[in-house]
Amino acid sequence: MSILAQGAVGQQAGAGVLVRKGPPRLPAPRPPGGFPVDELPASPGAPPKGPVLLGPLDYYLALLSLLNVATNRHRDNQNDEEKDKCKIYSYKDAQKECPDGRSHHIVPDRSWRSPGTRGPKTGKVSLGPILDSILDEYLPGRGGGYYYADKMDEGKGQCICVSEEEHLAIHKIYDGAEKILGEEARPQWTATLDQLETLGAKSVSRVTACNANKIKDTLRMRHENLGLQKDTLLRADPYGQSGLTMERFVEILSSGSQKKPLR
Repeated sequence: MSILAQGAVGQQAGAGVLVRKGPPRLPAPRPPGGFPVDELPASPGAPPKGPVLLGPLDYYLALLSLLNVATNRHRDNQNDEEKDKCKIYSYKDAQKECPDGRSHHIVPDRSWRSPGTRGPKTGKVSLGPILDSILDEYLPGRGGGYYYADKMDEGKGQCICVSEEEHLAIHKIYDGAEKILGEEARPQWTATLDQLETLGAKSVSRVTACNANKIKDTLRMRHENLGLQKDTLLRADPYGQSGLTMERFVEILSSGSQKKPLR
């Protein structure tokens, strides 16, 4: 079974009722301005025995798949080009490209930075190698959080425009699969950019029916243009449990640790 399949919520038909194993999960409260899916708390407690009725979001995922096939949406999205709703764009263009929707980072922004860092404080202006090293030693809290700050930040992240419901549905699929990927990796809680590009493309395709291969190819081309290779190491830790600070991440990269082969 693929990692994506393991990460998605298992569903089966029984007596005409969709069921799943595990406790029902409710969306986190939405703060003003929308719900920033980034690092969500892990669901506490062991799953109960026996089937559990699906929650509203699970029904949405099941119905979405049926509607994609029952309407022209699946066919249209499979043939869509750059100009339409399957367009991929940089987050800095979100207001122009997705004024009435939600700009979803296909490879999550969190994967590029330390746990617990977000927003303007994650950027660090370089004043030169020597001065940077002095400031970092005496002012460790001056900012920084992106592992590859010279190549990637929130604005450069590649996005697709979706609805709030689609955004939650994509993360429901992606986050579980990312957790499996990170847990099984060596070093733990890491993944290559190629792995996260693939996972991101498939998760978006599952919900929007946009062509997964086109999404993956576009991501690879644009990341390549930023100097980000397939084997670039990122954080695979949807719930912020890894402790992969900038210092720890540098240690991992400096040690030349090799990742454990995945199935």
